[in-house]
Amino acid sequence: MDRMEFTQGVTRTRVLEKKLLDQPTIDKMVDAKDLEEVLRALGDTEYASAVSAVEKGEDYEQILANELKKSYDLMREISPQDEVVDLMALKYDYHNLKVMLKEHVMEKDLSDLYIPIGTIDFNKLKAMFKAEQMRDIQLEFKEAIAEIIKDYEEQKDPQRIDILADRHYFKHLYKIAKGTEIDLFKAYVKDLIDFLNVSAAIRLKKQGKDLRFFREVILFNGNIERDDILLTMNDSIDVMMNKFRNARISKQLLKGLEAYQETGRLSIFEKYMDNYMISLNKDSKSVTFGPEPLFSYLVAKEMEMKILRIIMVSKMNNLSPEAIRERLRDLYV
Repeated sequence: MDRMEFTQGVTRTRVLEKKLLDQPTIDKMVDAKDLEEVLRALGDTEYASAVSAVEKGEDYEQILANELKKSYDLMREISPQDEVVDLMALKYDYHNLKVMLKEHVMEKDLSDLYIPIGTIDFNKLKAMFKAEQMRDIQLEFKEAIAEIIKDYEEQKDPQRIDILADRHYFKHLYKIAKGTEIDLFKAYVKDLIDFLNVSAAIRLKKQGKDLRFFREVILFNGNIERDDILLTMNDSIDVMMNKFRNARISKQLLKGLEAYQETGRLSIFEKYMDNYMISLNKDSKSVTFGPEPLFSYLVAKEMEMKILRIIMVSKMNNLSPEAIRERLRDLYV
């Protein structure tokens, strides 16, 4: 990528960064007495138009969906290279692919689950799939669809759609990141795979899954060798911590494993994963020429929305401010 191409995009992104929610604003929402008070506070921020578009607080998911779509549309406009946005948007293509294939095999209408964000016009892909015009579908999606359909015909298990789609997604994601030759993008994908593989290993052991199932779920292209993850199948958390002590992501990984060992809650481990992914992107604040600030803005925006969702769900369930803060992630700003 030509770094000078991004000069104007970086300038515009710096303006957007100033509108990201800061810690005092988040604290105000955490301490709010109820969801309605959270939304009033949110109405004084960049989310004002999204808040005004809904009639009641329980529709908070629509607020977040509207703001997410707006953010992706804006970054598409700002970025001179599609791949910068594609790296974050691709997961929505594969989410929609899962929904489409579940509709197909289960013969149900799941149209309310589609997300209008991605790297492609998913309505066109769905139309081509229904018309059995597979030759016109992008290769990566075509391969995913073909394998998942074949697997379902043999196994008759709709739950396997998620496993196979995720495998194809991360393979596709790594291909895009590697093609950019940008160190941050490659590190983001490989580090994310490492965290997800360790998380999956913990979950699968808890569920008593066998080695065959491990092999289907554990992903390729992480920094930690896939076989090293597979060999943890019978390991304790202490042994896993010792094995991964020198991993690239070890600082937050070990904290996450310790927290999981203390609480038995995988959500706590995932908090440390999220905090690592945010910290990885913070160096983008000092980049003047290049695609990193644009990518990192989307990472920051998505994490901001995750934090807002945690607060809103917690308020609906009457959790205390202390309990909410325990669940929150680090901010980019």
